Amino acid sequence: MTNPPPTHLITPLTDAERAESLRETLAAAPDRNRLRVFGYGSLMWSPCFEVVSRAKSDLHGYHRDFSIWSVFARGTPERPGLGFALEKKPGSICEGIVFALSETTTEAELMPLWEREMWTGTYTAEWVKVSVEGENLPALTFVVSPDHIQYAGGLPLSEKARYIATAVGKYGTCYDYLAETVREMKVHGIRDADLDALLEEVERQRAE
Repeated sequence: MTNPPPTHLITPLTDAERAESLRETLAAAPDRNRLRVFGYGSLMWSPCFEVVSRAKSDLHGYHRDFSIWSVFARGTPERPGLGFALEKKPGSICEGIVFALSETTTEAELMPLWEREMWTGTYTAEWVKVSVEGENLPALTFVVSPDHIQYAGGLPLSEKARYIATAVGKYGTCYDYLAETVREMKVHGIRDADLDALLEEVERQRAE
């Protein structure tokens, strides 16, 4: 079910809640000394951690979409925007970038990632298997929680575009957020027909 746009700023997780989430996630890591992060949105062009290497990868059973309400980062309660989310969808494949982190990466060095992705609890941190040149590798990624107040799944293309075309938040316009991601995907040979169609519709509405 699609929730209506929030009419107020969402209360963020506390520092303690965020730190506990990070500790629990790392404790469940398949290999603490070989951490990888799968990026499917802005992390692809703006990672907030030290990167040792990166590679194009496939994540099976998941779908990338603009399906969370943004009323702070890329929008406001008065003019909400939308943000990227990863959703479970059997039969789908999400292409993205998997980042390898240093073996010495600490919890403190990962906290900026948690502050970015786990600010309000919109996502769940999950360990998944990504495919890189036929090899399946464990990686951390962030999957949307459909029962969260910010979930905006199922919006028609034209309605998504309407929000994206006009929203501006603390970190810039929703349009730039989409366009920059699509540009970075093309650099890596990643194609997403749904995103291409969404960007085209946003640019059409902005031109009107």
